[in-house]
Amino acid sequence: MNTLLILSIAAIFGLLSAAFLRRFKMPSVTGYLIAGLVIGPSVLNIIPHSIVDQISIISDLALGLIAFHIGENFELSRIKQLARRITSITVIQATFTFIAVSIILCLATKDIIFSLVIGSISAATAPAATMMVIKEYKSKGRLTDTLISVVALDDVMTIIIFSIVTAICEIIRSGNTSFKEAVVHPSIEIFGSIGLGAVLGLIISYSVRKRKARDFLLVNSLALIVLGIGVSLQFDLSALLTCVSMGSVLTNFSGKSTRVFDEIESFAVPVYLLFFTISGMHLEIGVIKEIGITGVVYIFARTAGKIGGAYLGALLTKSSAKVKHFLGFGLLPQAGVAIGLAVIASEKFPEYGTTITNMVMLAVFFYEIVGPFITKSVLIKSGEAQEIRHG
Repeated sequence: MNTLLILSIAAIFGLLSAAFLRRFKMPSVTGYLIAGLVIGPSVLNIIPHSIVDQISIISDLALGLIAFHIGENFELSRIKQLARRITSITVIQATFTFIAVSIILCLATKDIIFSLVIGSISAATAPAATMMVIKEYKSKGRLTDTLISVVALDDVMTIIIFSIVTAICEIIRSGNTSFKEAVVHPSIEIFGSIGLGAVLGLIISYSVRKRKARDFLLVNSLALIVLGIGVSLQFDLSALLTCVSMGSVLTNFSGKSTRVFDEIESFAVPVYLLFFTISGMHLEIGVIKEIGITGVVYIFARTAGKIGGAYLGALLTKSSAKVKHFLGFGLLPQAGVAIGLAVIASEKFPEYGTTITNMVMLAVFFYEIVGPFITKSVLIKSGEAQEIRHG
């Protein structure tokens, strides 16, 4: 089976599944994952494991595009307007979630590397799902403003935590605890990625300054994003951090950044469809059964971590009672970034690969179904949104 045929099958099944589930007001990403599960090795086996592993380029590109768009949220003027309160809440709740999940899973599994990696992924949220609920129910107020700001910055924080943790875990696994391996290598990976992204972001900013043609904006920017991903993979840097840095520099140094992001987004939609459908092919029913209680523990720990971390952050920043009691519930949805990090983790730690991807995707199924409903409920309970009555 050739690559084009594989991708066309994945796209068609993904579209049909998403369209069907949309009738039940379920998010598209859930439909894509289910489509991948059905046509993948675990169910119909239309696309076997040997072929799934051959199309990793789609995952690399999709993750780069996701990270690039996350960088758009790191606009310095906007962060200054948000002040220290929002930044502090974001850092505290993300770190608290990571620590809580890591400790609880370590107690449950006795495996520190697995627990740390899953813990670093647990901090990720799903801005799209949260924003969809806010727009649908026309929510406005202090809680809503805080929620929008925190989810915008949360995935940036998650990627930083993930990059640091995976670098440390690779050192723990190798058994080499020298200063060079413990400090220098992670520092080179993190700062090298940020530096590479900054340079490429400046190149994009300069190159689009006097060019208005839509084709040029898309092709030029996409080529440099792919270059950033390729160089990062070649020299063991973090492609995610590179692309976040590119997006951040672009949004802060270019007056045309919005147009560039819009053009890239129009190209990215089918790439995301293929990425999530292909990710669903990695789901294995047998492994999901084996995960069992560990998966339940992860979902419980992440839920407690998000709610507790947001409460602690709001408490320490002297936020309103409404923000303290409800913010964490709005941070529960989890989707694209978590799946992307799980794919990267499975490549870095193949001994845990199947377990990590299946546990995270199982949690995504749960949070994509339950998360938006909980977000809607707390916004209504807070008085910032109103129930929509039909009929």
